[in-house]
Amino acid sequence: MKSFLFSLSIVLWMTGCASLATQTAAATPALPIIVDEWTVEMTHSGGIMGLMRAIKISSGGSYTVTDERANKTISGELSKDELAKLTEIITNTSYITSEKPKGVCADCFIYDIEIQGSGKNLAVQLDDISLPGSGMENLVTFLRGLIDSSLK
Repeated sequence: MKSFLFSLSIVLWMTGCASLATQTAAATPALPIIVDEWTVEMTHSGGIMGLMRAIKISSGGSYTVTDERANKTISGELSKDELAKLTEIITNTSYITSEKPKGVCADCFIYDIEIQGSGKNLAVQLDDISLPGSGMENLVTFLRGLIDSSLK
């Protein structure tokens, strides 16, 4: 009986993992064109420690970083190199949606991203499971780096 239950749990576990592995790409919404005035925002939340951080950057390079848990807000200006790198990342980013069914991602980080420019808006919510393959990994990594360096 124990071996039957063990075998059954292995099969169920493998079936659940298989559905994650067989993701297919769906329609890909276009990112806003970032010329003239634009903004990018990301909220980085969740995880085992209940993180709640955010960054908002305007096309001029001004940014605001907040850490709700630490009750800290920092404003500043990106360097010309940082702003050029961010602009390049956004320009070269393609968001790829997934038909993967939404599930529970215990202790995952959640990334709420919003890009506004040229009268268009793209709002995306990703987690540690949906981020890989979304096309947004470079943007999230860059923005997380800016948040971390600002809060040091």
